Amino acid sequence: MSSTPIELDVGVAYRGVELPTVGVNGQSGQDNFRIDLLVIDNENTRGSLSGDARRAMEQLVSNYAEPPIRVATLAPSGRPIVMQDGGPTAVQVSASHAGGLIVAACRPSCRNGQGIGVDLVDPASAGRGLDWWSEDTASVSKTNTERALLWAAREAAYKAAMVDVPFSPAKISVELIDDDRFGWRTGSPSGKVSGVGRFFRVDHFLLAVAVEVKWIYSRGIDQEAAPCS
Repeated sequence: MSSTPIELDVGVAYRGVELPTVGVNGQSGQDNFRIDLLVIDNENTRGSLSGDARRAMEQLVSNYAEPPIRVATLAPSGRPIVMQDGGPTAVQVSASHAGGLIVAACRPSCRNGQGIGVDLVDPASAGRGLDWWSEDTASVSKTNTERALLWAAREAAYKAAMVDVPFSPAKISVELIDDDRFGWRTGSPSGKVSGVGRFFRVDHFLLAVAVEVKWIYSRGIDQEAAPCS
């Protein structure tokens, strides 16, 4: 397994990208959660960011759901949900944009409520202000890349958790495994939520992708329940 983030190309739809769990939250075995990714250049489409992001998510969803389908926005959180025949589907989606690039992600799910989240960050602009939320005095010694990794992982995890409460980065715990993988955990009104994630490169941007995984909490050790790819 490579520890270097995979480079994604603009205009290419990636199917079945793996997010492995090995090494995350004490896992010794490996299960791969598969997601689809699509990167588009908004400057070439001349559309709105929100409209292009919605269409990109719908393009990915079309591989798993018969039309007509649409991606709607859940109020008040703004979380995208896939609608079919007037109701939500089990397919989960997310999108993020930066510098004219849009990344859309799709996770076909065998259960409702297992989310996916993505966040696109430019490490060059990830100054000390990006970790304003951290009480860690060592934050002054972080590099911009380290700040971008932690911020992007938390943003992606927040979206994947689907808690629909205001974003609070200090409440999301992130475990960096190596240069391309992380584990995460946060709380929600209904209990703990946790999962895994992977980093990618898109041009000079850093992309974090997180998925929720059902974990069993026992004796302070996280053990994974049956995966849902």
